[in-house]
Amino acid sequence: MKNHKIIKNNHQIIKNNGTASGISRRAFGLRTGAALAGTAFGGALIGLGSSVMAATPKRGGVARIAFPDTSPNDTLDPIAVTSNIDATRCYQLYSNLVRAGSDQRPEAQLATSWEANDATTEWVFTLREGVEFHNGKTFTSADALYSIGRHLGEDTESRIKAQMSQIAEISAEGDYRIRVKLKAANAELPIIFASARAGIVPEGHTDFDNPIGTGPFKVKEFQPGISAYFERHENYFNAENVYLDAVETFAIPDPTARANALLSGEVDIAALVDSRAVDLINASPQAEVVSSRGGQWVYTAMMADRAPTDNVDFRLAMKYLQDRQRVLDGVYNGYGQIANDHPIAPSDPMYCADLPIRPYDPDKAKFHLKKAGMENATVEIYTSTTAGPGGVEQALVLQQTAAAGGVTVQVRQTPPDGYWSHTAEKYPFFGSYWNTRPTADLTYATVHMTNSAANESKYVNPHIDELMLQARATLDEAARKAIWCDLQQLISDEGGNLIPSFVDYLDGVGSHVQGFEGHPMGGLSDHYTGEGVWLDS
Repeated sequence: MKNHKIIKNNHQIIKNNGTASGISRRAFGLRTGAALAGTAFGGALIGLGSSVMAATPKRGGVARIAFPDTSPNDTLDPIAVTSNIDATRCYQLYSNLVRAGSDQRPEAQLATSWEANDATTEWVFTLREGVEFHNGKTFTSADALYSIGRHLGEDTESRIKAQMSQIAEISAEGDYRIRVKLKAANAELPIIFASARAGIVPEGHTDFDNPIGTGPFKVKEFQPGISAYFERHENYFNAENVYLDAVETFAIPDPTARANALLSGEVDIAALVDSRAVDLINASPQAEVVSSRGGQWVYTAMMADRAPTDNVDFRLAMKYLQDRQRVLDGVYNGYGQIANDHPIAPSDPMYCADLPIRPYDPDKAKFHLKKAGMENATVEIYTSTTAGPGGVEQALVLQQTAAAGGVTVQVRQTPPDGYWSHTAEKYPFFGSYWNTRPTADLTYATVHMTNSAANESKYVNPHIDELMLQARATLDEAARKAIWCDLQQLISDEGGNLIPSFVDYLDGVGSHVQGFEGHPMGGLSDHYTGEGVWLDS
């Protein structure tokens, strides 16, 4: 047995141990990936290339993908991913221990199987052998430990440190097995390793201007804020499912220009097209729209750490001034589902259907405005075309509906360039959007736990942390769902999320592009990777 490396949360220890102790093993629902592991890569992966192929795939060509936004702060360091385009680029470069399937459950990738003890406080992952990094290095458990360890500790820059902080200790048991010990039980642990932020890098690697992964493509050129170009990794472990020579990603912020670029053939895939362009695109022989129902939420953040949105009655008043049906019908042409000011969508098993949808009610809004001492308030909402599909239009609807409650809303539309670095989280009201996560736990850990790096609204409540720990440790699904209903009620009533609807993912795809499928996680899934896709022209 080789040296036994242990990484503990907040520090790292090297130990020379022999064989590790055994683990009581139990197969249960979320061990889906283990069940699929033996054959997970026998065919096409779910995502861009998962559909049954109607024609013989063709090798060659470059797939050009246009996104709504890019930034000078774009990164190829997986732990620092902040946007859809960042995530897409990292999924080209890096593989994960697991991936999220179309049912949002974990499937095998660099881990071929996983098992937990009965208490779900310890997990063992068996790793894929014979995998090569882009530089020719062989992937082993040391790389997995290093990559996971980058998320641990108070000083980490990880955007998923709240999720990873539940890990107490990780250790290697030989070259192709790792053990993960948790601070508390979690029956859904494996899926956290599917995040774009959890991509595996070589042990000791720190130079992300020159990124190295095991993914289907390797970087040839990267210009932050402009574009990135990726070439096929010939020694990829699932290389038989990679047909493209290259993938190029860049931004076209204006939704009309992005749709026109698709129709003219300038781009092969237009991510997140405007719902108003769906009929136009589908009427063209050059392209079609692929719709995916998930939990994407385009919303107005109300920051709880500054006036006037630090007042819970004022926040609640604004929620009563949002006409949800009008937003869904008028902004999104019905492509979505009504939301209720919390980020758990109806597609999530933990969604609480018994929680009444908050109506548009100017009279109730006036009641809460009076309690807050803020009748006839004037507020500014900052937004941009890059703040999610329909984000500007959504703010304009709120401007109209809020007037009935005596609130004057001034919409400040800012340029897309620099919006996330210079506008978002700088004002009490601002537009934003999020892709759904595969579980309610991951969603809340991302945006609502005390140590969440991406808590845009700055609403903090220790009770959220307490309830989430209870939910993680509850194996009975009905009991766990009851806890999640409490969490949704809490955020809906007190949180800083003004979420009118869950918006379907709408991607424009050229008619010559084969093998593309949508995914309920949208840009935070790997469905924009070039794996499994080919160009039929």
